Amino acid sequence: MDGLPVEKTGYKKGFIPFAIAAAVLSLCGGFTAAAPSAIATSWGLDGTATTWITLAFALSAAGMAPIMGKFGDLMGRRVGILTGLALMAAGELMIGLAPDGAFGFILVARFVLGAGAAVIAPVVIGYILTEFPPNKTGQGFAMYMFIASAMVIFGPTAGGLMIDKVGWRAVLYLCSAFCVIGFVVCMFTVKNAQGPKKTLAGFDGIGSVFSLLFFSLFLCIPTFGQSSGWVSKPTLICVGAAAVSLVILVLVEKRAANPILSSKFMFRKQFVLPVIALFLTQGLMQSCMTNTIIFVISTQNNTTLSGIATSLMYVGMSIGSIVIGPMADKKEPRVIAAASLVFVAAGAALQMTFTGETGLLIFGLSLMLIGLGLGGNATIFMKVALSGLSPQLAGVGSGTYNMFRDMSAPFGVAIFVPMFSQKVAQAMAGGVDMISANVQAIHATAMMQVISVVIGIVVCMLIPKIYADKTAQAS
Repeated sequence: MDGLPVEKTGYKKGFIPFAIAAAVLSLCGGFTAAAPSAIATSWGLDGTATTWITLAFALSAAGMAPIMGKFGDLMGRRVGILTGLALMAAGELMIGLAPDGAFGFILVARFVLGAGAAVIAPVVIGYILTEFPPNKTGQGFAMYMFIASAMVIFGPTAGGLMIDKVGWRAVLYLCSAFCVIGFVVCMFTVKNAQGPKKTLAGFDGIGSVFSLLFFSLFLCIPTFGQSSGWVSKPTLICVGAAAVSLVILVLVEKRAANPILSSKFMFRKQFVLPVIALFLTQGLMQSCMTNTIIFVISTQNNTTLSGIATSLMYVGMSIGSIVIGPMADKKEPRVIAAASLVFVAAGAALQMTFTGETGLLIFGLSLMLIGLGLGGNATIFMKVALSGLSPQLAGVGSGTYNMFRDMSAPFGVAIFVPMFSQKVAQAMAGGVDMISANVQAIHATAMMQVISVVIGIVVCMLIPKIYADKTAQAS
């Protein structure tokens, strides 16, 4: 592209309804951050149940992302964004109406909620890729990440207060109302400018099924391994089923005329290395937040305190997305990415100082530093990984990246949350009191998180040099 097309001048105004949808998604995520722990506590469930409630949403949001991205490509942005908001509204309402003790129903409802989230993110990112000028995509991603993180700032605190005062069901009803409002706004403002065919003819249905099956099973392996044992029957069955699903997925995608997962797009250093770094670092956000919430509730029985600390993490993410992220438009992305991870390492290391009497200052500073580094990197990794993506593949490509990005969160949860819970259980079985057991567990888990971040810094430095102007041209 030698010049800026006339139709590109209104791209910011056209982005408004997509920004609203992204805001609703993030606002609901913030308000319900403490919901899994609150549900498990109110029903007398253990820490493993909290992990599965958290994973049900994360697995759906990640595994369904490329599928829903392709759905958006075929059916158009308007259908995609409305479908996502409708599914989210239904999922939030289902959770709120769940009968007491209906653990399985909660998992299904969380899956529906995650499916809705899986539609929204690829559609929003696809708009940025296709409608923003090539040299403005970095700013577009920064705007998106700022909205995604800024809208969550007050959610955990407000949600924690509501849960303490009126219970977790009221929070879910409120979030369902947010989704309905977003649906109405987008229904009247989002247009299908490209005039899509609005048909699912040729949709890779079989590939979609086995893609979802493999990635879901893959992310369940760490949880089964740590809760049931790495050579236990459930773990081995999960590993075997994942292996079979992967083989079938590869065979199906090789023959598919329009595959859900594009190997040509995925098997590049610009995509593979950021994804590896995501798994080593970005996945820490959800696990650090979840472990901190569990730790504060277990040691101080204070949902509000954990909610405020979580809000500070999103403050850090907002700052990182608008201050650190856009630096990749002018300076070498891999250097900025590696430098920002120093903040993440510092935040994780602070968790090794947690005690049963730790206050908001240390809790908040730890999560804020983690959010600061990860907020900046989220923009940088997105810009690098999606470089060279054609407009025709904007939805499925964005969905594929979102799948791996969103998988990094449940991967972190699947690794570090069960690790924390198991270490607490082991310490208490050895005669240690509950508070001391939680302190020992959070320290050990934090050490492993610091090691992961250090490895992530090394991976960032292996990313090929991609200067901002060249990346923009390739995009």
